[in-house]
Amino acid sequence: MSDVPPAQPTRKLPVEIVVRRAFLFSWESRHILLPPFLIYATLTILAEVLVSQIGGADDHRPIYILTAIEQIFAMAFAVGIHRYVLLGEAPAGFGFFRWDRHFVRYVLVTILLFILGVLAAVPTASVASGVGPGGVEGMGGATVFFGMATLFLAASILVRLALLLPSAAIGDETRAKTIWGMTQGNSFRLIAATLMTVLPFLIVQAALLRLMPENGGGAIEILVTIAVGLVSPAQLITLTVLLALCYDLLVRGNGPVVTDSRNI
Repeated sequence: MSDVPPAQPTRKLPVEIVVRRAFLFSWESRHILLPPFLIYATLTILAEVLVSQIGGADDHRPIYILTAIEQIFAMAFAVGIHRYVLLGEAPAGFGFFRWDRHFVRYVLVTILLFILGVLAAVPTASVASGVGPGGVEGMGGATVFFGMATLFLAASILVRLALLLPSAAIGDETRAKTIWGMTQGNSFRLIAATLMTVLPFLIVQAALLRLMPENGGGAIEILVTIAVGLVSPAQLITLTVLLALCYDLLVRGNGPVVTDSRNI
C-alpha cells in the first residue's frame, strides 16, 4: 500500500469508541481467537511454572531463555492478530502464529521501540533514584517536574510510533514519517485509550497475585498461576486489537471503527 498523502487531514481518535470496540471485537471473534489463545496461554503458564521452580537458582540464564521464548511467541501471536483484524486472515490453530518476514519486521520494530523507551526513561529513572547532590531530599521541584515531563514526552512519542507495529505486521510500506504525521494531535488520546484498555487487566492481575501464598507452593499457587496465565493473553489480544483499530482509523482512514461509528 502506498503512503497516505501528507496533505490528508488528520483524524481525532474517538477514545471511548475505539476502546469499546477493541473489547467487543476481541469477544465477538472468540471462535477465531480461542485456539491460538489457548496455545499461547498454555505456553505462558508452563513458562511461569518453570520460572517459579528455578527462581532460587544462581544461574538465571534459563529464566532469560524462557522469557525470550515467551516474548517471541507473543510477537508471533500479535502479528497474527493484526493480520486478522486488518486483513481478515484467520489460519487455524498454530498456523495463526506468524513466523515469516512480517514477523521479522515486527520484531525489529519492537526492538527499536524498546530501545527508544529505555533511552527516554533514563532521565526519569535518574530523578526517581535520587541521583544528584543531596539525594532525594536535595531534589527541587524543577527536577521532579523535568523527570515527569520527560516521562510524558516519551509516552507521547512511543504511543504514536507504536502504530508502526500493525504496519509491519501487515507488510504495509507506510513510512514512519507518514504515521507520525497522521497521528498528530492524538498523543493524549492514544495514551488514554491504551491506559483504559490495559488497566482492567492489570487490576485483575494485581488482585490475583494478592491471593498468592507468601511461602509459595500448594494448590492456591497453581490456581493463581493458571489464572494469571489466562489474563495475560487476553490483555495481549485486546491491546493488539486496539493498536490495529487505531492504525486502521488514523492511518488508513477506514476499518471497523469507522464502520461501526457514524459520528466519526
